[in-house]
Amino acid sequence: MDDLDALFAQAKSQPMQPSAGVMARVLADAAAHQTQSAPPQTRRKPGLFAQIADFFGGVGALAGMASAAMAGLVIGIVQPTSFEVMTGYAAGSALTEQVELLPDVTALLTGE
Repeated sequence: MDDLDALFAQAKSQPMQPSAGVMARVLADAAAHQTQSAPPQTRRKPGLFAQIADFFGGVGALAGMASAAMAGLVIGIVQPTSFEVMTGYAAGSALTEQVELLPDVTALLTGE
């Protein structure tokens, strides 16, 4: 372990510097790329729909609001059947049952 510590200490004492040839090639390559200029990018003003979508939080939020509005419109026009018809629940009828969702321990022990 001492040999490894000595090797790391020696590496820390001598920082690595790139050679002059490598630095010359890197700087020449950078100078060649700097002479090529990119065309200026013009930024177009967003359209009306894009501005409205950005106001409401983006296109996803706008789509969610549109689908909720359509669902509300359909529910309002179609008028689904009443709760009693859909579930079979009517006050005082024979269709009502009591369902125990969380049975107690005695039901497990007696095997019911």
